[in-house]
Amino acid sequence: MRVCRHCAHQNADHLGYCSQCGKRLGPITGDLKGAAGAAARATAAGKTVKARVLTAPRPAAARLLRFTRWIGGSIAYIYVYLRGKLDAGERRRRLCEERNGAERLLSGAAKELGATILREGIAESDLTGLLEAIGRAEARREAALADIAASERLQLGEDARLAAQEAALEAELRACETAHREVEGMLRAVTAENQAAVVRLERIKDDLERLMREALLDPNTASGSEDRRHGPRIRHETSALNDEQAALKEQAQRLDRQLVQLRERSASLRTATASARIKRDATVATRRQASSAMGASIASHSRERADAEREIGVLTEQLGRAAAQIRPPGAMLQPLFQRIDRLAEAVAERGSDIAALDQAAAHYDERKLLTGVGLVTSMIAVTVAVIWVVLRSPR
Repeated sequence: MRVCRHCAHQNADHLGYCSQCGKRLGPITGDLKGAAGAAARATAAGKTVKARVLTAPRPAAARLLRFTRWIGGSIAYIYVYLRGKLDAGERRRRLCEERNGAERLLSGAAKELGATILREGIAESDLTGLLEAIGRAEARREAALADIAASERLQLGEDARLAAQEAALEAELRACETAHREVEGMLRAVTAENQAAVVRLERIKDDLERLMREALLDPNTASGSEDRRHGPRIRHETSALNDEQAALKEQAQRLDRQLVQLRERSASLRTATASARIKRDATVATRRQASSAMGASIASHSRERADAEREIGVLTEQLGRAAAQIRPPGAMLQPLFQRIDRLAEAVAERGSDIAALDQAAAHYDERKLLTGVGLVTSMIAVTVAVIWVVLRSPR
């Protein structure tokens, strides 16, 4: 505690201003501790009261002076309160950080102690339950690790099998598509050739009709010399056109049969391509589903392993804390015990400092604070009212 040298009020150590009179506190000195400090504080308080009595002014002036000091002290107490709250909050934050850090270090030291006990094989009757629980958790972790390894191997094998099946179906699909494109190309070529043969047959038919008209032209009007000259030509052209027509008809029939075969082959290849595509898509979907299922299985085993490791960590810490209470014999454990004791003392000290700080934060004069807030509010209201009246008054 810090004693105000003006009013002898006791304040918390973290405060920079007196919570009673609002004046700055002096530094903490070593002569104000213990019984000697109490005697010194009593002497200082007596001197202060005596000085006030000797220097007390007249009653009216004293009342006016006290009233003025009361107003000033109430208004200044707002700053004292806010400054004290800020200082207390900052100090409490630092103390909480230090306590949390010490608790983390204490937890780590307890885990280290538990791990040392497990590594050295130290057995105590009071620690048997924790040791068995840690053994069961380690067994669950090892089982989860084995399941993860088995699932990964199964996933690799299944993925390789499905990948090979998918590659085979993909090759089959590409072969069907290539054959279908070739047949379609042949079909287009044969169709074009057939159409050309049909067009040529139509032209031959027209030529034959023309020659027949020439041959059936009125023969009585033609001279014998002309008949002898044009008759062999017409017969020769007619014979050539008939031979070509017969060849084209045979070609057209052959092309028609070839078109039918190509259309049937194209239809079968189209069906085979669609079937291969469906199989390929089904294999891809199966591969994805298998991969997802295996991934979910591996993730489940990974969660089990993480839970087991987390449980092992918690049980190891509990084992260390229990061993710190029991103190089993062992030369390697003594430094850890000392470290745990130091950290526990640090945590307890920070906790007591925080409790004292919270207790000191409640020693403020609420009446004085409310009075100061009311005075400041009244002064602000009066000032605003005066400014408003001045601005609204006619010039």
